[in-house]
Formats: sequence, C-alpha cells, structure tokens
Amino acid sequence: YQVLITNQRTYAVQNSKVQAQQSTRAAMEVLFGEFRELSAAGGDVIDFDAQSLAVRAMRTVGVVCDNLPATFGSTPQLLVRRVADPFVVDDSVFIFADGDEFMTSDDSWIHARVTAVLDNQLCAGTYDAQLLSFGGQSAAFLADTVREGAPLRNHTRLEYSLGAFDGDSYLGRAEDGGDWVPLVGPLTGVDGRPGLELTYLDSAGDPATSGPDIRRIVATLRSFSQVRDRSGEFVVDSLTTSIHTRN
Repeated sequence: YQVLITNQRTYAVQNSKVQAQQSTRAAMEVLFGEFRELSAAGGDVIDFDAQSLAVRAMRTVGVVCDNLPATFGSTPQLLVRRVADPFVVDDSVFIFADGDEFMTSDDSWIHARVTAVLDNQLCAGTYDAQLLSFGGQSAAFLADTVREGAPLRNHTRLEYSLGAFDGDSYLGRAEDGGDWVPLVGPLTGVDGRPGLELTYLDSAGDPATSGPDIRRIVATLRSFSQVRDRSGEFVVDSLTTSIHTRN
C-alpha cells in the first residue's frame, strides 16, 4: 500500500512538472514567433508595459507587379501579385516607396487603406493578382515612388497579455480592439511575481523608454501547481528568453 501511495505521488509530481513545462514553453513559442518579426524602429510597437505588449503585426504580403498609368491619379491603383492571403477592403497596408532607386536615404513606407479590390487579375500573364485602389489618398503616392517589385504589407493591432479563462490565468491576445482570446496556459505567478513579465531594452542594454527605442524584449513566463514535491515545495516552472526585434 505504501508503495502504491508513493508511486501515485511521484506520478502526480511528474505530471505537474510536465504540464508546467508545456505551458511555459508553448507560451514562449507564441511570443517568440510574434515578437521577433517586430520592427520597433519602424513603429511596430504601439504600447508596452511589464505585463502586456500591443504591436502592429503583419498578416499578409504582396508584391507590386505593374506600374499602372492610374497609379498616381486621383484614385491611386496598384496591381499586386498575391503571395499569401488576399487583401480585402479596409485593409491597412504599408507600401514600400523606393523614390530614387540609386539612393536609400529617401526610402520610406506609405501608409494607406484599401478602398476597393478587383480580384481575378493576372500579373505578367501568369500569376494571380489583385487590383487595389486607394481612393482619396493620392497625396500619399508621389510620382515614381512606388516601383515594380515593391512589397506591400497588411498589419493588424494585436495586444498580448494575461487574462482569466476557466478559473486559471492564460496568455491571450486581443485583435484590433476586439475581445481577449486565450491562447495557451495556465500561467500563474509565483511568490508575488506575475505569470508574464516583460522587460524592454534599447541598443545599449538599458531600459527602453519608448517603442522605437526597443531592440530586445526579455520575456519571463511562470507556471505554478498546487502539487508538492518530495521536499514539500509546490511544483513551479519558469522560462526566460531574450527576443531581438527586427530593426
């Protein structure tokens, strides 16, 4: 009987350790995959604090495959080759403006909103494409700034934070001001320290004071279980990693 009780306790402890490790590692995969694509210097960090981060996340991309005569008219239009998911009306996009192709100092990104989409187009007679219109935004498209081969990126606002789900604390996110949705967990604080802790550093390794200054995000995740190990301590797990942003 004593052997059975011991085995049962050992199994409970090991199972709790595995669950805690899975929670922290799965949550870290989510954060790492999203945060390493950020260009803080380019304005991708919208808001940040120690327990949450709001970012501008890329969701689809395309390539300008033709310079149309109407591109710089009253209603700018671009023929865009589909690379990933299609663009839709009201998408907020960034379009690379090369300017002088022999200089880099004048390169920039045009921020525009898609007002109309014509599907079932062809690029170079072969590739699927869309005709995107940007009504009322001609001032943003200066002559000869957008060239063939220029990339377009569609972004959405995502805010990552901890929230309550089914009685536990989970890592989740809210998209473009919508409802918070749990992603992975549970993540529970230990000894007064939260389940999610974010630190932001600049290029010198000092605490960053603004979004564009962020060059590295140090993320710490913690998980806690009511199961006690042989020493009588609660089963806990934590994971810390540094994520360098794309700048």
